[in-house]
Amino acid sequence: MRRDGFINWERFFLLLPVFILLLLAFALPLLAIVPEAFGGDAVGRFLRIFGSPVYRTVIWTTVRISLEATAITLVVSFPLAWLLSRATGAKGLLLGLLVLVPFLTSVLVRTFAWLAILGQRGLVNATLLSLGLISEPLPLLFSEPAVVLALVHSSIPMMVFALVSVLRRIDGRILLAAHTLGASPLRAWLGILVPLAIRGIQSGVTIVFLFTMASFIAPAFLGNQRQQMLAQVIQSEIETGADWAFAAALGITLALTATILVVALSSVARYLSRWQRPGSLRPALPQQGSERVDKALLRRPVAQSTQRLHVPAVLRFGARLVEPAYLGVISVFILLPLVVLIPVSFSAADVLIFPPPGYSTRWFETILGSQEWIAAALTSLRIGAATCVATLVIATLTVLGFGRHVRFQGAAEALVLSPLTVPSVVFALGAYLTFARVGLVDTETGIIIAHTVLIVPVVYLVASATYSSIDPWLSRAAASLGANPWRIFRTVTFPLLLPGLAIGALLAMLLSFDESVASIFLSNLSVKTLPRKLWEGIRFNTSPESAAVSVMLLGVTCVVVLAGMAFVLGRRKTARLTLQARS
Repeated sequence: MRRDGFINWERFFLLLPVFILLLLAFALPLLAIVPEAFGGDAVGRFLRIFGSPVYRTVIWTTVRISLEATAITLVVSFPLAWLLSRATGAKGLLLGLLVLVPFLTSVLVRTFAWLAILGQRGLVNATLLSLGLISEPLPLLFSEPAVVLALVHSSIPMMVFALVSVLRRIDGRILLAAHTLGASPLRAWLGILVPLAIRGIQSGVTIVFLFTMASFIAPAFLGNQRQQMLAQVIQSEIETGADWAFAAALGITLALTATILVVALSSVARYLSRWQRPGSLRPALPQQGSERVDKALLRRPVAQSTQRLHVPAVLRFGARLVEPAYLGVISVFILLPLVVLIPVSFSAADVLIFPPPGYSTRWFETILGSQEWIAAALTSLRIGAATCVATLVIATLTVLGFGRHVRFQGAAEALVLSPLTVPSVVFALGAYLTFARVGLVDTETGIIIAHTVLIVPVVYLVASATYSSIDPWLSRAAASLGANPWRIFRTVTFPLLLPGLAIGALLAMLLSFDESVASIFLSNLSVKTLPRKLWEGIRFNTSPESAAVSVMLLGVTCVVVLAGMAFVLGRRKTARLTLQARS
């Protein structure tokens, strides 16, 4: 029996590459952590972790900062996700770019930008000093608020993307109905919109919480010894090579802590959404012989609600300013760390100062004339190109293998998406321990494999969404006319799937080029990627040189995003003109 041009037994061979990749390059590295952590003096390692007040403090700090960052991100991102889900035309495009561009910018770049903003000679202190509000610079860096601020800034795009898909399915007229019944905007949001979006909230909270739990870049750059997080300690143990078994035990601790808290958060979300399942509440039905209900109340005029509708003009004017004010503040918060890097990168000073005392292009000349920076950039380009090709091939085969009808598709897709649910630092630790045994550490091949594991789920989601929008009757019509599966794919499916694959290719290239965690763990001396080089530059040198590299990375990201948008819009315009010509 043929479905979508492929015979059922062929689906097995189409899905084989992704499951081999996940088994050998994802499951085995994760399993490798267990014997490393529990081998030898395992009891002593875990007693050292849980019996030492230092490591207990690190665990508590990790949990506290992650919960704080996740909660703040949810509150800040929810209105933006709602506005994006209702925006159309130019407004929708601008809001989409507002969220997309930071998401495709390296975490290293975004974190480094906060050094230029919060430093003693940074933007905030310079502004306050010039206004006469302070007499000496404030100690804004190397504090918990600085770490939380950077984590929230990095997490907003992930939270927005998780919420938008759910919010788009909510009828916006429910808020109007609540308002006409007398509910205030806050009550309508908290009582109606938030409960309806609880599934998206659950997904966003899980993704952001796992991301913040696995973060070590922000606390390493912006925190101090009191803000050390577990991922930071793991990275330090691996980098120094002091004790791999202890690093594995820390990885197990991080994974178990994250799992327990994610399960707890999911349980809370299920409890809050129980009213959405009609059988869970089981309201008591009126029994025979019960007292009659006085229906006269239904015919009474709702005087109080009517009075609430007569809102003073001042309040109505203030309500109209809420949305523009919010968009202005959130736009400044998202874009400021990226924009402030531009003048800093042209600074003539030797250290990070804002505003720069003078302007010069010497840092760009230094980078373009440095063999180390050029070699790191070429290495990242080679790895990104190879990762792009590998992820496109595997994701395309996976989409075609799943098709539209396959048994246990939900469980199989969960396996394909599983790399998104594991803290990246735990996977990087397992990859380091596994690849070290087969000689893949500090090699381009090892980094390409790790990047492919992390990026395949993202490309699959994009390609799958495009494939689901293709009319299945087109493939069936081609099959009924005698076309074989390969010809159907080449002439029907692939051309319709091409826009999604193009977007997936751009995402794969950018995500691989900017991927920091696996690159830092798996590269060192022989192979040094651009994120690795930038990591070392920021840690050991606070000159504007790193700002210049960050601006160049940001420019490449913007050019690629604009090129991808132009390609997709051009294909849509061509298709529209073709349809008009045929009609």
